[in-house]
Amino acid sequence: MSAAQALLGRILEYAGLFPPAALDMESALRNYQRYTETDEFWLLGGFVLPANRLEEFAGAFERVWGTEQERPWTLKVVCAGETEDDARAIEEFQQGAVFIGSLETKAADARAAKEVLERLPAARSRYVEFPPEKAGEVLPVLGEYGARAKIRLGGVTAESVPAVDVVARFLLACAKEGVAWKATAGLHHAVRGVREVARGGPRVAMHGFVNVFLAGTLAFFGADEKALVKTLSEEDAAAFRLDDDVVRWHDNAMISDQIEKARSEFAIGFGSCSFEEPVLDLKQMRWI
Repeated sequence: MSAAQALLGRILEYAGLFPPAALDMESALRNYQRYTETDEFWLLGGFVLPANRLEEFAGAFERVWGTEQERPWTLKVVCAGETEDDARAIEEFQQGAVFIGSLETKAADARAAKEVLERLPAARSRYVEFPPEKAGEVLPVLGEYGARAKIRLGGVTAESVPAVDVVARFLLACAKEGVAWKATAGLHHAVRGVREVARGGPRVAMHGFVNVFLAGTLAFFGADEKALVKTLSEEDAAAFRLDDDVVRWHDNAMISDQIEKARSEFAIGFGSCSFEEPVLDLKQMRWI
C-alpha cells in the first residue's frame, strides 16, 4: 500500500444530503454512484444520511436501481431525532446490498452520552459528537461503551471552526483514552487556508483534512501538543511531501504501515457534502 492509499483510502464519507449542498435524496444517490465509478473511488467511504430518512432512501434506491445494483453500499446513519424512533428505523431497515455500517449521535456531556449509548444498538460502530472541551469527561464513557468520538470542524459561521489548539487537545485526549474518532464539516480542502465558511459568508482559517489526519497520526504515535498544533496550522501545501511509501512534513516522517495502522484503529474518516473539491485539491497537490 502506498502512503497516499494509507492516508486517504476510504477517508471521505459522502454527505450530500447535508448543508451546504443539501441535495435531494435521488440526486445525492446518483452522485455517490457516479463517484464509485471514477478513478478516485478508493477515497470514498460510506453514504451519510439521517436515520429519519432511511425509508426515503430505500424508496429512492429502489426507484433508481431496482434489483440491478450489485456493488454493496455502506450507510453512515446520523441519529439526530428521538433515539427510540431512530433505533426502530435502523432495526427495520432492509434494502438489498445496502448495509448500515455505523451510527452517529450527539451528547452535551458525559451523562447524556451514557444515556444515548444505552439506547442505541451496540452491534455497529457508534460515534458520539460532543463539545471538544468536554473530552476529559466524555471520552472515558465512550471507552466504557466501546464507542467512538466525533468532532465538528466547521459550519456556516466563523465560530463553528474550532481553533487548532482545541483540535490538538481533542486528538491527544482520544489517543490517551484509546478512543477512535471521525470528523465532520469544514473539511472540503486538503490543506488549511483562509476561505469562506459558506457561500457569501465570513472568511476564516479553515482546517484541511491532510493536516487533521496527519496530526491524528502523530497523536496516535505519541507526539506532543506542540507538534500537533504545528501540523494543524500549516497552510503551505508544499510543506507536505508525498513519496511512494512515506509522507514527510516539518520534522516528521510517517511510512505507509504507520499511517495505515493509525487510520484503521484511530483516525477513521470524515464526512463531507462535497467529493469534487477534496479530489481537486489532491490533484493540484499531485497526490492522486
